[in-house]
Amino acid sequence: MSLPRRLLLALCALGLVAVASPVDLRAQEEEEVDEATLRWVFKGDLSAVFARGNAESATFGVGATARRKWERDELKFEAGWIRITTGTIVRRAVGTEGDFTLDRDVNTETTAENIFARGRYDRKLSDRWFGYTAGDWTRNTFAGIDSRFVAVLGAGTQWVDTDRTDFSTDYALTWTFQDDVIENPDLATSFGGLRFGYDLRRDLTQTTEFTSRLVFDQNLDETDDRRVEWGNALTVDINDVIALKPSLLLQWRNLPSLGEVPLFTPGGVDTGSTVFAPLQKLDTTFTLALVLSL
Repeated sequence: MSLPRRLLLALCALGLVAVASPVDLRAQEEEEVDEATLRWVFKGDLSAVFARGNAESATFGVGATARRKWERDELKFEAGWIRITTGTIVRRAVGTEGDFTLDRDVNTETTAENIFARGRYDRKLSDRWFGYTAGDWTRNTFAGIDSRFVAVLGAGTQWVDTDRTDFSTDYALTWTFQDDVIENPDLATSFGGLRFGYDLRRDLTQTTEFTSRLVFDQNLDETDDRRVEWGNALTVDINDVIALKPSLLLQWRNLPSLGEVPLFTPGGVDTGSTVFAPLQKLDTTFTLALVLSL
């Protein structure tokens, strides 16, 4: 058989394969997509702001999320740390008015720090209902919390589950173990509670995603003790791996932890003593992070 005839037969064979195999190729692609949704998915956040010169400050934050889905189950881990340091600059001149040198000292101190880690396991019970268990640990000494762990057992309702929108609400029983920087004798360090919350994800465009999460905790031991955490974020994809993520987190507690405050006389004289007073009820955190997806 001549070479041109062999080439013609080979081309015909490739054409037959191309015509006969689209269904198989689509099935293979769907199988690959299904396998991809079942693997671990990792995302990392990085944010940093530094100032040097006439002002000294540094803000650094990292976060990580790991998620694994099965047909009816989902496992998710999250962790994050943000720290802000501020430097007080002291300048002094040494010498005479016409001939002097400048000395510059910087006293650096941490002015804000927040660390958290949490995990959650969901089990789909039906198209609408799911059960879940979770654990949540946090440390925020500037809010008076040395360590707080919350164990959660509950259920939820899946109201919307489409490619563009995912919205669910959940309801749970909780048990909290909390150690404050300054112990409040009027509040128990461990107590049961009720939790309500929602999770919302909405694709605004092909490259922009909005997420919102609300958690409301009610202390059953002290009914005036209520906590709310509300976080909102907008993730804008730069490419398949990198995204830009501005986020706003509001944390509110009706009975905040105690802080130690110096005591002054009505005339403004420092007495050298301190008193314990409640801290602010609301903490607001805004971050602008670079997100890496693997």
